[in-house]
Amino acid sequence: MRFSKAQAWGRKVPVMPRRPHALTFALALIAGVPSALHAQPEDAEHRADRLRTIELNRGAQGVVNRRDRSNADVRMANRKAMERYEKQRAAWREQVQACRSGDWGACERR
Repeated sequence: MRFSKAQAWGRKVPVMPRRPHALTFALALIAGVPSALHAQPEDAEHRADRLRTIELNRGAQGVVNRRDRSNADVRMANRKAMERYEKQRAAWREQVQACRSGDWGACERR
């Protein structure tokens, strides 16, 4: 095993030899290229199954889209209710602060 220049500084860092791995590269290249020999033409039954799957997926996507629109309406209603609540709470806090500072008219319940 060889050591790099770092050995001169007291560190022993092993260095891998820098030889090209031609066989590994060639195998990776061959594995990445689809083979035309294995390609099979699509028969009528497979095509019908594929088209039916596409149709089912579109239908399912429609259901999901309707659900999401419905949820958006609920989220909007919740957001408006929360804003209303925050305004009421802010008004109540102002009333409490006024009461504590001596405005006795603010101490009455409304």
